[in-house]
Amino acid sequence: MIKKSGWILGLLVGLSCLSLTASANAEKNEFFVQPELPTNQVKNNTSYFDLKMKSGQKQVIYIKINNGDKVRRKYDVNVNLATTSNGGNIDYTNENPEIDTSLGFNIQESTSNKKKVSVAAKTSKRIPIKVEMPTGLLKGTALGGIVIKQHVIDDKDNTKKGVVVRNQFAYSIPLQLREQTKQTVKPTMNLLSVGPQKIDNYNYITAQLQNPRAVIMNDLKVTSYLTKAGSNKKLLKTTRKDMRMAPNSNFHFALGDGTKKLAAGKYTMHVKADSEQGKYKWNFKKNFTITPAKAESLTKTVLEADTAETTNWWLIGSLIAAIAALASALFWMIYRNRRAAK
Repeated sequence: MIKKSGWILGLLVGLSCLSLTASANAEKNEFFVQPELPTNQVKNNTSYFDLKMKSGQKQVIYIKINNGDKVRRKYDVNVNLATTSNGGNIDYTNENPEIDTSLGFNIQESTSNKKKVSVAAKTSKRIPIKVEMPTGLLKGTALGGIVIKQHVIDDKDNTKKGVVVRNQFAYSIPLQLREQTKQTVKPTMNLLSVGPQKIDNYNYITAQLQNPRAVIMNDLKVTSYLTKAGSNKKLLKTTRKDMRMAPNSNFHFALGDGTKKLAAGKYTMHVKADSEQGKYKWNFKKNFTITPAKAESLTKTVLEADTAETTNWWLIGSLIAAIAALASALFWMIYRNRRAAK
């Protein structure tokens, strides 16, 4: 009797957890997009645009939005400048990026980069995007991303139609423009600045690394460590590999986990980087100072982050479901035992 009851209890708990998972993942993506690759596409076996164009050339390219939903849906179509995220990845989603000082040609400004599109249920629509090359030779690569976002159904629509939308789905299609198929621009790197920086309410020591040329930097590996000025003792050390940088962009390479409390004083940042499996290599060393006021501010932020309470709603929901399942199982066992005793 005990073994059977335990098995049933486990089943009830498992089913309650499964029901939570199903509820959390009920929202489905009902659309997808396709690029229509033109004849001047350099690489045809790709799912993104890689176009060879001439100086000053204008061209219209097309993407297709397929709406598989049962209702008409609206979409935003933007063309964004490709940048580099602080995680060391190429980011196509930032509509208002910080422009690197080395950027000569902004692909975001040379395209019809903002459209609002409506697509009927169970249909598809071709969306034109105008692209214009700069006059004069474009040395290297211009890189951007076509981002397609589906509108979230608002609360009024939810009330009328009984639809609950929890997620906003989006696609990004890279858009690469160049005048030469062979890459002639060689990557290089600069160390722009070093020092403390707050990221997601944690304090890091960061090295701002710049790719100042119109070339995608691949297979980037960075090893950086921090010492007191004049000392060889490593206070922080971080290595990351398999990163990428967009052309003419920069990002903040962060050391540590954001919880290290640094005293006021003079420090030295050491950076070693290479790309394309060691083909290109760079070494940097830069001094900086943390003032007493800045050190106090950093310590306060770390303490606040350490003591901040976060609500884990998934854990709470799981516990409630488990308690409810346990209560149901106990009630059933008591009821069955009483019937057996009669």
